[in-house]
Amino acid sequence: MASIDGSEHGSTISVVTWFLLVATTLAVITRLATKLAISHRLNTDDFVVFSALLLCTGQSVAVSIQARLNRPINTLDSIQLERFQQSTYAAGLLYIPSLLLAKISVSLLLRLITPNILHKKLILGVEIVTVLWAVSSEIAAAFQCHLPIPWKFLGGNTCFDRTAFWTYFGIMNIVTDLALVLLPFGIVWKLQVTAARKVVVAGCFASRIVVVAAIAVQIVYLNRESGSQDPSLNFWPTAISTQAVLNLSIITACIPYLKPFFESLESGMIRSDDLRRRGIKLPYGSGSGKSAGSTILGSGKAPSRLAKSPEVPHELGPLTPNTGNLNFGHQANSTTITATMRDDWDDGSDTSQSKIIRQTTTWAVNAEP
Repeated sequence: MASIDGSEHGSTISVVTWFLLVATTLAVITRLATKLAISHRLNTDDFVVFSALLLCTGQSVAVSIQARLNRPINTLDSIQLERFQQSTYAAGLLYIPSLLLAKISVSLLLRLITPNILHKKLILGVEIVTVLWAVSSEIAAAFQCHLPIPWKFLGGNTCFDRTAFWTYFGIMNIVTDLALVLLPFGIVWKLQVTAARKVVVAGCFASRIVVVAAIAVQIVYLNRESGSQDPSLNFWPTAISTQAVLNLSIITACIPYLKPFFESLESGMIRSDDLRRRGIKLPYGSGSGKSAGSTILGSGKAPSRLAKSPEVPHELGPLTPNTGNLNFGHQANSTTITATMRDDWDDGSDTSQSKIIRQTTTWAVNAEP
């Protein structure tokens, strides 16, 4: 590909960066629009993923500046070399919290779909490890080189081993993503739903496996770059793989919110969250070993504990005796429609069987002689 700015791969980095950012933006917009259309509200995880998108946008701008300076280092003047290092520094500082927020968005969704205490503790453990890893890495990245110029990793400044640091960061990134892939399988496995629905739900979360693959590629290129004598020219494979990791992490965090996923849950997840916020207790079985997810992700049938309302009994009318032969051809037909309102957990739902219509038909048979 011919470069628009005279560099060998600068245009490739720019095109890939902005293409991925547009795709990520569309994914986040689709997620938020779907959530608003179904539940008419945004939750904490939605604001978290939106914040991740904002940080990703800033990081993409920094990478674009790097891309314009993707030339042999001996062709860069002192100002350009300083700008290249500063943009690299800024991109790293924005990359870490954006990844963190994308992961937290997924863990918050997992909290929403399971009421199981053990599952919630496991999710909390993953969140604690993820936050500690990200915060410690952000501090290390901020002070990677000697002050007062921590961004200056070229030109004789004292820095720690940046390749070892980002390799460690990538390995922990894989570990935390694998945890977010495996946890949903444990949550969905015990739910009282069909196998097809389990596959749909678990598959949406398992899509993060593509992020793990991208991280592995990123680590390989990162270590290849470390031996380069021309970092401003040879960083392009690492830059592209890094953009793939960040954007795919946010996109896969949005996949569980796509409309087909919600339809597979029959809107139960959102409805249950709305009921919790309104302080309405869901009728979960106690001590039965069934999680609330079996109701949230279930077939959409109403719970067995329904409010009963009296119905008017209708019986066959008495036979009318007449002289002559019996004639069953004449029948009197009456129809009664009764509606019963359920006053328990499902009042707020428009799509459920909150209003049950019953039709009772009675027949009076007249016997004529």
